[in-house]
Formats: sequence, structure tokens, C-alpha cells
Amino acid sequence: MQLPNLDEMSAEEKMWFANSIAGMVVADGHADQSEMSFLREAINFMDNKDEIDNLMVIIKNGNPPELGPLDIDPKQAFLMLKYLAQLMVADADLSPKEISYFLLAGRSLSFNNEILNKLWKSARSLLERDLPQAIVETGSLKTKVSLTKVDETGVTFRLGKALMPKVKIMLYVLKSVHSELPLKGNEEHWDPLDCKMEKQHQVKFDEGSYVVRAHIEQRLFEDHGIMQIMHPEDYAVVSDGGFFDTEKDSLLGSFLDCYVCDNPKIKFYVLHSKSMITDPNIFGVSSFVRSAGELKFCDFNLIQVASCSKCGFSSNDKEHFKRQKTSEPTFSVEEFSKGWEEKIAPLLKKAQDIGETFYGEERDIQQGILSYDLAIATFEQMASIASNDNVKGAALRKKASMLMIQAEMLMESKNRDAAEANLKKTVDTLEPIFESLEGLHLLHTCVLLFQIKIYLNELQSAAQYMKFLDNYDTDGKLKEGTEEFKELKVSSAKLKATFDDRAILTKEAMTHFHLDDE
Repeated sequence: MQLPNLDEMSAEEKMWFANSIAGMVVADGHADQSEMSFLREAINFMDNKDEIDNLMVIIKNGNPPELGPLDIDPKQAFLMLKYLAQLMVADADLSPKEISYFLLAGRSLSFNNEILNKLWKSARSLLERDLPQAIVETGSLKTKVSLTKVDETGVTFRLGKALMPKVKIMLYVLKSVHSELPLKGNEEHWDPLDCKMEKQHQVKFDEGSYVVRAHIEQRLFEDHGIMQIMHPEDYAVVSDGGFFDTEKDSLLGSFLDCYVCDNPKIKFYVLHSKSMITDPNIFGVSSFVRSAGELKFCDFNLIQVASCSKCGFSSNDKEHFKRQKTSEPTFSVEEFSKGWEEKIAPLLKKAQDIGETFYGEERDIQQGILSYDLAIATFEQMASIASNDNVKGAALRKKASMLMIQAEMLMESKNRDAAEANLKKTVDTLEPIFESLEGLHLLHTCVLLFQIKIYLNELQSAAQYMKFLDNYDTDGKLKEGTEEFKELKVSSAKLKATFDDRAILTKEAMTHFHLDDE
């Protein structure tokens, strides 16, 4: 997350901002290592040694300073507040004291409660997005949750309703948070766990939201997924090919097999959970900013696509590769292979000419961009052989995802024309399948298409997606508490926020896809 424009800030404004950073670092009663980079930035923009000493006293004593009202440019104030919101969850935790301090800082900057609540809840959503996911089922309730705490005795998660004391809970830990595959059966989750509600409390500052602690009522086995969360270093990507050592301690590496050509030495990387600070762009694509702690920094966008050095098959999804002898492909290898060699030859030659660097963890940005070209071609081929609309839609959504990440990389490498061309390719990919999508996929696609149309200044075309979402559930058939109901609320809020900020979200108004360092 970029700092506000410090050159335009007075000494008083810098002092207030530095104090607010130091206060947020110690708001939860201790200073975590992952928060120290924020503190160093605060020290760097302070000129007076006495003021720096005062900051260090705040950290040493652990007492947040009082913040008085500050009259500052609204845009600068908003950037300061967003910076504090990210700092608030930098240690992968969010305490009531941190929320309270954030609200205090926001009110001192003259923001109303509606904006402040939206910001801290957005920060919480970003935090929960990267946590282990599970399905909880109790009575008539079945919903997806983020597991905020996991140990051998139980799990903790947040729910939108209170549960009965000691009620039985069935817990299904999800295997893959971000998988786009049309998963079937127990490929989606680990074996169910019998749990019982141990305790719960209402979330402070969030009426109607409860933190639930569920006690595990049976013996734990590997097939339950809890061990994989607690000891990820032992379960990077389980494969017959085994693990390999990585240069960066923030990465875990496994050898996978290629279904298409049987190459057994494809390097697949997994990033340690919560090891990096990320900054989502206006389309929700994350860029990797810096390490969140002591692990070595890795721009995971550069290496998340694994590529076969023999046939060029490429994907960022481990399920598209053969991990074990019993693994079966999710696509027809015979059909995929038809015409593939000819199609991929030019891109594959570029990758092979680069050599081992392309297939390792030291890709530069141009090599990273090439890896997405290979992945885009792979998903195009998958879509062309799809046996039904659902499988085709999954492949095309993956293609669109690759296009959007590549667009972020192209823009950051100063290739604006190519980046914006990718946006148009994404629209061309998703619009033909839009009406065939359902549920969460439909809502996510609607928001993305709307955001792209706003950026491209195609307001009339964007309006159709706003109208679509307005009419999505006019008869109120969606059941409150379901994933689709909650996602509709989130998507509607995103559309409204994008529409309200449309003047600053067009390509004419932006120098790249991020707002914060304009």
C-alpha cells in the first residue's frame, strides 16, 4: 500500500500520521514483527530526531497516543485511512482494540461511521480471504466460513447468526480456496469432522456477527485437513514426485507430472500463507508489495503459473497436473493434444530458449508475462474441447483470470496499450458465456465486466450490468444467509462504489490500475 503524498503534507500532518501508525502498531497491546515495516516508513518521513524518539517511546510502552482532529485534504485523509486499514490486519489478526483505534483515527479525520465501518470490514474481508476456508453445517444452516484459529482441539470462525449452546456442527475443510474447477464429490473438501459449539460471542462494532469456537469431537486424521492447515510445510502439494528445496524460504516446491506428455519434473510453487503484503488493484487483482514478516519477499504473480518444458501445458492450478499415480485428469488428454503442439510451438520455443530460469523461481517480469501467454493458450485449448457449458465456462473464467493478472503485470512494466488490450480480451472472453453462468460465478463476472467497462469509459455498456444486478433478486427468492445472498450484497456494494467513483476510475484519470500512488 502506497503512502499519501508526503511532499504535500505539513510537518503537523506528518506528525499526526506517524503517531497514528505507531498507535495502530501497539493498539492490540503488542508490536508484531509484520508491522515493523510500517513503523520504519513512519520513521523515514520524520525529520526531527525528538519526534522519532517519541515514536519509539510509544512502541516501547505499548500505549497508543491520543489523536486530535486533523484538517487535511480529503483525498490525503482517505489514503491515510486506507493505509491504517491495511496496517490493522498486517499481523493476520484483527482485535476489537485495533478496530476501536481505527474508528478513533477516522473520526479525527472527519469521516462518518458508514465510511469507517465499510473500510474496516473491507480490511477484515481481505484478511479472511487468505485464511483457510471450510463449510459448516448445523441444523438448516450450511455456509462457507474462514477459519481464524485452528489447533488440535478445535476451530474458530465468524458467523452471521448466533448458534444454540453445545449444538452439533459438521465441519468440512476445503481443499482449495481459489480453485476454478467444477469440483465433484469429496474432491472439494476433506473428510467431515464432528464438532460441537464450545462458546461464542458477538463481534464488537458488528451487530449480528458472532465469533464461534467449535470443539473437535473425534480423533484427527490426515484426511480431515486440519493437519494441512497447522503444518503446511509438510503438505505443500502432496505428490509422488516429492518436494524440492527453494531459494526463497517463503516458497514450497513440489514436482508434478504433466498429463499431456508425462513429463515428471514440472516445478509447482506454493506461497506460504499470509507471508506477503498484497495490494489489490481496482479490479481486485493482487500485486505483491513486500514480505509480511521475516520470510523472503516473492512476487508470486511471476511464478504462480507452472509450465511444462516439453509440451508447454501451463496452469496455476495444481489439479491440472498429475500429483499421484491414482490422479485422473479433469479433461480429455487425447482431445487436448489434437493441434496443441502446433498451436503452442511459438510460445514454447520462447520459453525453452530462456532455459531453466523460466521454469524456476527467478523469472523476471517479461518471463512472467510469457508464462501467462502459455496459460492463456492452455485454457483456450481446454475450452475448445469442453464437454459441456459448465466445463467450458470454468476454462474461460480461468483464461480471463490469467488475462487480468497479466494485464496488471503489463501495466506495471509500462506497457499500457497491451494491458488495456487484455481488458478488452477479458470482456470478449466473458460476455459470450455471461448468460450461461450461475450463482457466485455470475455475480463475480458481472462485477468484473462492470469495472472494466467503467475503466474503458463505456458507460452505456456498463449500465446493462448495473441493471442486471438491480434485477437479480427482485422477487426476494434468495434465502438470507446463503453464500449467493451474501455475495449479492457484496457485489451490489462493489458496483455502487465503482459507479460513485467512476470519475477517477477511467483510463483517462489513472496512470495505472492502482489508486493509491496517483
